Amino acid sequence: MPENTLENTLDKDNRFIENEILPNLQTRWRATLKQKESMANNYPNRFGMPTINAKSNAGKYFVEFASSSSVHGLNHLVARNRHPVEIVLTVFFVLGALLCLIILSSLFWDRYQNNATVIVVDNNRDEFEILKPALFICPTTNVNLTEIPGVFKKHGVEHTPEAEEFFVFLGNLTYENMMDVPIFDEVPADKWLEILYDLRKYIPSNMLKENDPYETWVVTERGVCFATRNIFAVYATLNYWKTDNWTIIPEPDKLPLYNYSIDGIQENVHVDHTVLTAIYDPFELITYDTAMKEMKQRTILGAIMSISEIKTKQNVKDLSVHQRKCKFFNDGGLKTWPIYTRNMCVMECRMKVIQDKCNCRPHFARPIGEDVSTCNAMQLRCIGEITKRLFLFETPPPSCQCVPKCNIISYHIKSSANAEIDKEYTKKQTSSSNCFRKQIPTTSSHITLIVELPQIIYYRSLLYSFTDFLKELIKISVNKFIAAGVGGAAGLFLGASVLSFVEIFYYSTVHLCFYMKQIKQRRSKKAIGTSCNVN
Repeated sequence: MPENTLENTLDKDNRFIENEILPNLQTRWRATLKQKESMANNYPNRFGMPTINAKSNAGKYFVEFASSSSVHGLNHLVARNRHPVEIVLTVFFVLGALLCLIILSSLFWDRYQNNATVIVVDNNRDEFEILKPALFICPTTNVNLTEIPGVFKKHGVEHTPEAEEFFVFLGNLTYENMMDVPIFDEVPADKWLEILYDLRKYIPSNMLKENDPYETWVVTERGVCFATRNIFAVYATLNYWKTDNWTIIPEPDKLPLYNYSIDGIQENVHVDHTVLTAIYDPFELITYDTAMKEMKQRTILGAIMSISEIKTKQNVKDLSVHQRKCKFFNDGGLKTWPIYTRNMCVMECRMKVIQDKCNCRPHFARPIGEDVSTCNAMQLRCIGEITKRLFLFETPPPSCQCVPKCNIISYHIKSSANAEIDKEYTKKQTSSSNCFRKQIPTTSSHITLIVELPQIIYYRSLLYSFTDFLKELIKISVNKFIAAGVGGAAGLFLGASVLSFVEIFYYSTVHLCFYMKQIKQRRSKKAIGTSCNVN
């Protein structure tokens, strides 16, 4: 404080009027207690404990930080007149507290990274919206023999017994029988899928009598199959692949839902061929290991279908995939599909193994360019030799990174009963009543599913967010002791807060730059003064 200002303050006896805050304690003492004639030279000149006099610039900077930091305990390291034992104890307790803080913070961080979500149960069935299942129908063998002459002519294939035998075998191809593929190279492999598509058996449209806009034929690992009520079926259609389409179809606003007010809901399906059927998630495609029920001709199947569902709340979307341990379809990440589902990921990983081992992609996989050819007959046999590496009925390896979907709906066939239609009984019934013949033709099969709607739904919800990681986890006891979280733990062990960490960052970055700049300026001034004295 300038002397003239001090004198004016003392003369006017105007304490803290012209200078309400006097940072220098000695000046403040003289200004407020002017009747005191003398003052000890060692009277403190600043708030807090007296500090040691460091010699180096780094030491001075540490003294400045430790003496002014809001982290309690650091000021004891730079206090004057401390016994060596006190210094050792101070260092010991500060380091111990810091270690405890690191351990506790790592536990909180691990919880945020690996246990951030929780599964909760909702039993408010009046608010449930249960999707009707998708239906996949895969005929076996899926070749209409009467269409062979016309289809061969259309694609320029010579109609020979070898060609007919080959495509009939191809229409019933599985991973198990690939070792027995006939050697046939008269037709390029990249044309096989189009020929099989034209040779497929007929299944009438509007099978479920609902005018389903998503009804289509899809290409699967079990050949060309008929799909209905499947939103993502378009991504596995031949036309989508041929046109090299990568368009993402928006999720529809209205989906086919079950009505809880209706009792005794049933699903009825008629098929005219021996087929494999799968009741499945409307937002998923089938893979080779999907559970399918074989329906032979002249068979009646009755079954009870139960439904379970796991949904994910919106507050979980902000978490990373590692934290929520699931993916939404718009998370992507696949190279051969525009969206993500677990089965799409499994099929892509399986095709990659085939590509690495047999240098090709099978005709029922989406082409990825001219660099990788479609497997010929010999290469299909190569696939048959490596089926044990294709995780057909196993969980895919971790390298595939196929995490579950965030929204999963499962349809389970709890119990079923088959009955074969007796020919003689059918003749007697049809002679007396034409109604029976109209309901169940003698050459077709009939499926009746009794639907049991769920009474509870599971939700994946946010349990521990990043805000929870930072904020105080309040624990109230008799004396209202407050602790926890990273901020609470820092306060508990170091007497610090979040502001203290900001302060540490500031002193290690911005303030350090200013301090180094000041040192350089002092050195330059000192050098100029020294040169002037020499001259």
